[in-house]
Amino acid sequence: MRLERLAWAVLIVAGTALGARAQAAGKRYLIAFEPGATQAQKRSALGALGGAEEDAVDELGLVVADVSDPARVESLGADEMSQLRIARVEEDVYRNWLVGGAALPGLPELPSWDRIRAAIPRFRRSQAAAPQNAIPEGISPVEVPWGVRRVDAPAAWSVTQGEGVRVAIIDTGIDAQHPDLAGQVAGGYNALDASRPYFDDNSHGTHVAGTIAARLDGRGVVGVAPKARLYAVKVLDSTGGGGIVSVIKGLVWCARNDIQVANMSLGSPVGSIFLRLAVRYAVSHGVTLVAAAGNSGGSVEYPGAYDGVIAVAASDDHDQLASFSSRGRQVEFIAPGVDVNSTIPGGRYAVYSGTSMATPHVAGLAALAVARGAAGPDGVRAALERAAAPLALSADQQGHGMIDAARLVRTP
Repeated sequence: MRLERLAWAVLIVAGTALGARAQAAGKRYLIAFEPGATQAQKRSALGALGGAEEDAVDELGLVVADVSDPARVESLGADEMSQLRIARVEEDVYRNWLVGGAALPGLPELPSWDRIRAAIPRFRRSQAAAPQNAIPEGISPVEVPWGVRRVDAPAAWSVTQGEGVRVAIIDTGIDAQHPDLAGQVAGGYNALDASRPYFDDNSHGTHVAGTIAARLDGRGVVGVAPKARLYAVKVLDSTGGGGIVSVIKGLVWCARNDIQVANMSLGSPVGSIFLRLAVRYAVSHGVTLVAAAGNSGGSVEYPGAYDGVIAVAASDDHDQLASFSSRGRQVEFIAPGVDVNSTIPGGRYAVYSGTSMATPHVAGLAALAVARGAAGPDGVRAALERAAAPLALSADQQGHGMIDAARLVRTP
């Protein structure tokens, strides 16, 4: 996929406080210069905005700078933007990417996905239960969570367990010392602060990691692709919050480090031209992006809604669409996302619900597809489509349907 206007030079403008007096706090902005703008013109524009350069993402022409007066940026008119050779300005809003940008009321003290789990009403069991795929001999049924069994992952393991496939988890980090993840995490990157480790101080990223690649060892839980190589790309803090800048850096890191599949169990109700640019950059470098559809019950969130990203909706254990799951034409697949048991930091396990829990099932299946020879995002998507079967749901609720791992490894 060709990048549109990748040559744009972009300034990421990070706000700071203006002092002890009652002045407006600084804000973060993303500023794209017009093609052809010279370095001198960029420096001049930055000076006119009162900015000081701090960092850069060279692959996308990104420069990080501090601007003390957000009103100066926000008052830019079309004529002045043209004079400064600025094509577009967006505020880089800090938001919680794990709950659609807003905490659920009445539960402020709980971690992000515990809030979602506690707020989800229990589902009525009037529908027929989802099919229970068989567990091959020699594998403990207790170790296989219901979602991993529902996508028929154990039936694929005699053919492949995702050996050597590089899977990034763009999230809150991973607890690489968890007994079920020890030896599974091959590296990572902290986009919030590259000098600090990528340890998960929230629990969300570790939960996602377990569904993708927890070890098959007869204890705890097992993931869909238990021999995939995990990479922790920490873009969110302990609350699940972050700006667009860290997510962009995470995507660029994946592109630079030959990641084959990246799981993005996160979302924002508001899109960004800069996030879309980073998505296209990663896809153009061979990264298959799998993202959560969202938990609003409404339209698909970003980056899941972007072309080139595989958006995943959530089902319950009766093959019904989860009430919280976002839906729309961008949904490509549906996967188990209610009452999913997986790893959390400190050697523990927990049951969470959300499209974030559905997404790693598909990312793990994508790793199995890569291990069987599927090449690049288009090849992986095609393999997943061939292995999917529709449920008794509409297309905007399930896309191509539920993927079956046994069928996936038979038809690479």
